[in-house]
Amino acid sequence: MSVLCLDLGGTKLMLAQVEGKTLLDTWRYPVPADGNFEQLFDFLVTCIHSHLTPETYGISIGIPGMVDMHSGTLLEVLNIPALTATQLAQQLKNTFEMDVVVNNDANLFALGEAVLNHNQDMLGITLGTGVGAGVIFNGQLYSGKHCAAGEIGSLSYRDGIIEHYCSGQYFTTHHHISGEYLYQKACEGDSQALQAFAHFGEHLAHMIAQTLLVYDPKDIVLGGSVSQSFPFFIEALKQKLQSLVYGPQLADLTISASQHHNAALIGAAQWFLQQQKSSDFN
Repeated sequence: MSVLCLDLGGTKLMLAQVEGKTLLDTWRYPVPADGNFEQLFDFLVTCIHSHLTPETYGISIGIPGMVDMHSGTLLEVLNIPALTATQLAQQLKNTFEMDVVVNNDANLFALGEAVLNHNQDMLGITLGTGVGAGVIFNGQLYSGKHCAAGEIGSLSYRDGIIEHYCSGQYFTTHHHISGEYLYQKACEGDSQALQAFAHFGEHLAHMIAQTLLVYDPKDIVLGGSVSQSFPFFIEALKQKLQSLVYGPQLADLTISASQHHNAALIGAAQWFLQQQKSSDFN
């Protein structure tokens, strides 16, 4: 028996059949741009229908936004505004006549990392088009009432918010090129690219310092597309961090890049199983 798991972003959709901690099959689709809810819903129904099997007994979805954990309403989905204020899970449940759950994508990334790495107290931070984080306390995901417990990208920083300086937006706004291109140049040893990532690491240090003072985790795992550049910013991050937080917090803190390409899909399956066992599963 398996769970069909979806990781829905602003530009792409990842799907996987997941059994326990094992990905059986994965698929990727581009998300239609600027569609209304009906168009997006039809797209999801088509993708799901294509990959349901007789062994599929539930659907679990990660979305880049806030979710009312009691009603399942998607409260705010900035990168996919057509989903805001919708009952996506309930409508999919009605369509496919099976249980459907939804949670924030960064939360599911953190849960997947915790399950795969046996982390008890950690933050899973996604660095992509935006910034998100999932919080794990005592081995359990803490989402908050609205799935907003780790929305650190919206914290004030300099002349804007954290997300402007700690995501892919930083490279396009301040260096006028993509993070992917800078990564390629850094791999070639380009000094300007290496300096850009060092500055990026310093901004990340300010973000992580705030999370350490609030959550005090033992482990921090970075995911998302920007995390592939981890070797180029980690030293600057660590050096800057030493001047921002208490020494004892750094003594046994580990900061690493995810080694699991589809951790969010594993987390989605685990979230489904946890909800299935709980009294709140509808």
